[in-house]
Amino acid sequence: MRGLIRKIRSRIGIRSTKMSIRTHVPWYVRFGMSALMMGIAAAVAWWLVDNSYRITGFNREDAEQQIQKLTADTSRMRQELESTKRALTERDRQVQIEKAAQTELARNVAQLQEENAGLKEDLGFLRNIMSSGSVPEGLSIQNLKVDADGEANTYRYRMLLIQGGQRKHDFKGRVQIVVRIAQGGATSQLSFPDDAQIRTSGTDVEFRYYHKVEGRFTIPEGALVKSVQARVFGAPGWEVRTSKVLNIS
Repeated sequence: MRGLIRKIRSRIGIRSTKMSIRTHVPWYVRFGMSALMMGIAAAVAWWLVDNSYRITGFNREDAEQQIQKLTADTSRMRQELESTKRALTERDRQVQIEKAAQTELARNVAQLQEENAGLKEDLGFLRNIMSSGSVPEGLSIQNLKVDADGEANTYRYRMLLIQGGQRKHDFKGRVQIVVRIAQGGATSQLSFPDDAQIRTSGTDVEFRYYHKVEGRFTIPEGALVKSVQARVFGAPGWEVRTSKVLNIS
């Protein structure tokens, strides 16, 4: 009972709960005011974002122009770079061609110098024979030489064919090189060209006084040349008219 009375007293009198009186505002008015405030805040925020470059001193148009200029410069530099790459590629190609041409020219010059030296040697040899009057009768092989060529297992040979005595007709025939080689403890011989080709092919030598013959032959890898024999076959019987052997090792 006392508790109930105390509770009633707490709600009436000085100790009662404070009350506030407010003006009644309809909900749609409150909603409209809230929407209006939110719109104003959004507009202010949009204006600040859109015009921030003006507030901070940043010029948007200038920045766009700079971006366009940089884009154009980048495109131009890319084109120049591609053009420079193509020019460099073409230049490298030209340099390679020039180097190859110089190498080929140097090789040709060396070959011409070698041939010139051989011609001078052959000419001197012929002069000595002619001046001494010791030209052998008939067909003979003179100044036979065999040297290693630039390529592996390849050799170069050269010789002079001389026809002395009565020279009523031109000599016609073929030259065969017979190489004796040593390989693996055994010896064998190779013919360039072989006997069958000598008798089935046409003539490749035709002269009356003298004729220079040169060529190359290749031996198997690991083989050693022991001797080289030059044979001259005469047409039409294809008999050996003369031969000469050069010992190498």
